[in-house]
Amino acid sequence: MIPSPNTHRCPECGATYAALDDHCAARFDVLLALDHSHREPWGSRHGQAFAAYALQHPATHAASLDRAWLVLRQIYVSGMAPDRVFGALVAARGRIPPGWDVPARAARQVHAPAVTIADLGDFDAATYAGRLDDWCRAALASWGAVGA
Repeated sequence: MIPSPNTHRCPECGATYAALDDHCAARFDVLLALDHSHREPWGSRHGQAFAAYALQHPATHAASLDRAWLVLRQIYVSGMAPDRVFGALVAARGRIPPGWDVPARAARQVHAPAVTIADLGDFDAATYAGRLDDWCRAALASWGAVGA
């Protein structure tokens, strides 16, 4: 199959898009609107979605990388419930809560992520939670996390 002349890749995560007006930032804006609607399954998963997006767009979200790494490691490697992760961070006023043993994040991604925001499609409510989990695990794995 010959690629369309309009096909382009995200320079940060590698997602491929067929239309020039389709790109990661546009899809993330749509997802943020769903998150901020406070409707389920999106509203309660905003922190996870932001963390996955930040890890896959490190140049755009450099200031958020360590927090994104910390959050997703606690959820997907340590097995802590997301509401407990975010509650503990709020209670610790942004510092790492006591007892969290999280290794430092690698200086850069070790490989391209296997799942990107483009793979979430139209954020269908019936499949969103599972696809979000896949995206979060792929974001962690691209930075070298084991067990995600």
